[in-house]
Amino acid sequence: MMRELGITTEDVMKTAENPAALTQLLTSVTSRTPRQRGLGRPDSISGMVDALEQAKARFKAEKNMPSTPFVAKPRTQLLTSFEFNRQEVLGQENGTYAFVKQTIVGTEIHVSKTRLEELERVSLRQMDVRKTHKGKYLLCRTITLPVRMFSVHVVVEDVKGDACLVELYNYPGTIGANPQLIEALFPVGSVLAIREPTLKSAAHGGDPLLRVDCPSNVIWLEPDDEKFITVQWRTGPHVPNSPTLPSTEDEWKKQGNSYYQKGWNIPAAVSYSRGLQRYPASSVLKLNRAMVYLQLKYYAAALADCESVWENKDLTDSLKPKALYRAAQALYGMGRWDEAERGFIDMAAEYPAEGVGCKAWIQKCIDRRSEANEGKYDWVAAYNAAQVEGSRMDLADFTGPVKVAALPSRGGGRGIVAKRDIMFGELLVVSKAFVFCAKDDFAKPETFSILNLITNCMDVGYGAINPTQAGERIAGNPQAANVLNQLYAGPTYEPPPSEYSVSPPEKVNVTRLLRFDENVDIRRIQGVLSFNSFTTQSLGPGDSMPKDTSQHSGASALFPLPSLFNHSCSPNAHWYCFKDVMVIRATCDIPAGDEVFLSYGGAGDSYLSRAKESCLARLLGSCNCPLCTRDRQAGEAVCKDREQIADKISSCTTALAVRSHTKKLDETFKGYPIPDRYAMFRANMKLANLYQTGSNLDETLRTLFKCLEDLGLKVTDASLRGALPPSNRESLPVTLAAIGGSRTGPLLGLLGVDACIAIRNTFRVGLQDTTRAAKWLRGAAWLHEKCYGGGRELFLKRYPDLSN
Repeated sequence: MMRELGITTEDVMKTAENPAALTQLLTSVTSRTPRQRGLGRPDSISGMVDALEQAKARFKAEKNMPSTPFVAKPRTQLLTSFEFNRQEVLGQENGTYAFVKQTIVGTEIHVSKTRLEELERVSLRQMDVRKTHKGKYLLCRTITLPVRMFSVHVVVEDVKGDACLVELYNYPGTIGANPQLIEALFPVGSVLAIREPTLKSAAHGGDPLLRVDCPSNVIWLEPDDEKFITVQWRTGPHVPNSPTLPSTEDEWKKQGNSYYQKGWNIPAAVSYSRGLQRYPASSVLKLNRAMVYLQLKYYAAALADCESVWENKDLTDSLKPKALYRAAQALYGMGRWDEAERGFIDMAAEYPAEGVGCKAWIQKCIDRRSEANEGKYDWVAAYNAAQVEGSRMDLADFTGPVKVAALPSRGGGRGIVAKRDIMFGELLVVSKAFVFCAKDDFAKPETFSILNLITNCMDVGYGAINPTQAGERIAGNPQAANVLNQLYAGPTYEPPPSEYSVSPPEKVNVTRLLRFDENVDIRRIQGVLSFNSFTTQSLGPGDSMPKDTSQHSGASALFPLPSLFNHSCSPNAHWYCFKDVMVIRATCDIPAGDEVFLSYGGAGDSYLSRAKESCLARLLGSCNCPLCTRDRQAGEAVCKDREQIADKISSCTTALAVRSHTKKLDETFKGYPIPDRYAMFRANMKLANLYQTGSNLDETLRTLFKCLEDLGLKVTDASLRGALPPSNRESLPVTLAAIGGSRTGPLLGLLGVDACIAIRNTFRVGLQDTTRAAKWLRGAAWLHEKCYGGGRELFLKRYPDLSN
């Protein structure tokens, strides 16, 4: 694939130790997916299109080729070749380079929905390459140690002794996993039944392989399973180097505990589950599994285990508090805070020694209930928590004065509308991510490039991992699949329901983790993620310089309710994140019944970039938001002229030259509302910087006032000198414009606050006017509160240099 994109191995190696350079290299031939803010340049678009077309042609040619019988490779040769490749990958894992892992999204994927009991066994020699064997299953067992590349690779043998490579994608527990964890998850000698298997030819020649994209297509079998008990393996009953299974309840507990102590939660849960198959009455194994399920966020399954333990009349006194405590934690994780609070209160009353811990949990229940019911959050605490490396947020979802409404004219048939009149700065939605992947999910740096045939885009980032996370979540909570089924998955699937309704979580028994009570439709999941995922960056420390929001990279996440907001290049709301929690606020007054929009693309990008050079354009086609409509009415020639003038302004070195070009730029915006003229903001900010460099402070301030007006704000005190009347000293120097308000989305907070701070600094340092400086500091804090909440305390947390 690198060859198709015009990237050499040497190019990657040169940048491997520099993530920023690596991202720049890959984005030189890429463009990002929906709601991901980076946009490709024209030359990169042509390169990306070529790569996409080549990949499509390759898959089409493969599809049209006839199937051919499987021919087994000599076993020794296959095993030797695989071990050589495995050692090479392990050597890379132990090296200093961060290698790029590549994948393709949107290829044909078969999801087996037929129960194993209804399928007929097939051997490798009865299978054909380039064919999915519907109505069949392959009984096989692993005969090598596994290795993780993008997928997990392992060699299996069938009952007749023929061997083949298996590539297993999207499997729970494999994200960022080290080699030892992968070996614990796929021990040598594991017996698998692959439902309706697909044999494929290797992408670049070589031996055929079994490719499994849907983890639910793989069924793990035990020695006493009906499908296995009568089988006679041609190579013998045992695979060489296969580990000895635990033989007692205590040994299963010790194996699970060992995995848990290493942080290997999926293998630990599997060990406890396998022990429970043999010792189903074991309260210890159930409670230990409940403990692991809590770590995996399988809260409903953890509750089921705890309640099962309560039914044991012979439950020992040492296990009772564990059952109560873990059940209350499970209820908390399920969002059933009233019941969780009662559980912790009862726990503290019956076991006073646990009172301190229970008190903290009781307060958390009170806080989450207040968040969910009233939208009352401690934003300073949330900000502090989000600055911790590897942290995830503990906040409740909240839906404010908005609702999902059927909108037949929209692509997905739905949208978000205001239930009542909404004021500028109001909190609309707080949403916890359904899946969320960031760099801190990996012990060692990993970079992923994704060729997405669904969106016809190329991306670099963590979006490739989200399907695996979705499968992992469904594995331990089958009800979670309903959340994904409510979201748009692309034009090849039935439209989602016009109403959005997600049932509250209920107790669910997950007695055999990785046996999958719910089929995992990875192809549909890929569609949902392709059209709905966000690239996010957690709200961090502010600074005094305007930020360009179009080129940063961050985590990849799916937020269910925010996914239902439709796009506008001129939005009336904006979103930001505290790690895996998204917050949405209004950026202007919104009348009752009006639709609420977010911007999916790069805020402030030119029309030509938005309409022709982005993945967003290829997905949405023609955007009909007010800004794009005005741009089309102005004509492509005017838009090109506008871009050329803006480019000239960016390279100007004198205020005179900028003023001259800015006047011409202004002429291209005739008939546009002020907030839809972001290029004017950039021009005026350039001019303000030049004035400041030349110590022309009066013009610096006047131009910064214009910058605020360009964002849809109104400067109510534009005075530069002289005493301020006492009655005017405490008033705000800036407010939202009365007509239209701000439609600049995320730019309002990012750039508006910085402009206010720049004005404050000019008064304080340049003009020695502490009164006006204090007034503009209040203006900056007011705008920050409207955009991000948290009051003055959060404002000064993000801008600590302003506290003096």
